[in-house]
Amino acid sequence: MNLLLKQQLLLTVRALYFCMENQWAEIGKEYDISPAQQHILFLLSTNRNELTPSKIGELGCWHASTVTRLLKRLENNGYIDVRAKENQARYKLVSMTDKGKYVLENIFKTVKSMEQFPFDLRQLSEDEVVHFINYGKKILDVHKGESFMRDVISKPMKDLDYA
Repeated sequence: MNLLLKQQLLLTVRALYFCMENQWAEIGKEYDISPAQQHILFLLSTNRNELTPSKIGELGCWHASTVTRLLKRLENNGYIDVRAKENQARYKLVSMTDKGKYVLENIFKTVKSMEQFPFDLRQLSEDEVVHFINYGKKILDVHKGESFMRDVISKPMKDLDYA
């Protein structure tokens, strides 16, 4: 692939990410929660509401220090509990509180009601969107692997109506 094509790919993906990130940030303002913190609640909701900080880092693509900082704020806001793992006090388990579940459900309802979220895709057919998603999945599969695809990309949130 030539350098100009690589540059265009990089800048396009980066610009799409920032457009989406800005929308997530706007939605989160009502609950004082960042897009990354919203993602942690999502990860918990798709993984039986219990993950270790290291697994959160792996699934969220964050460094351990970033996870620690994000979890601290979520815990201070009452959205998660962090406790020692049974019989292994050195390991921690993170779970979502009822308050965290409430916030995530409301964020989900807001997103579901927004016709143009995460992007205004009216200029694309459904088939084009499906192709775009499939291209992204091919790239992610190479870089993140099958378990990431299974545990993050293809996993629905528990008890939420996607229809």
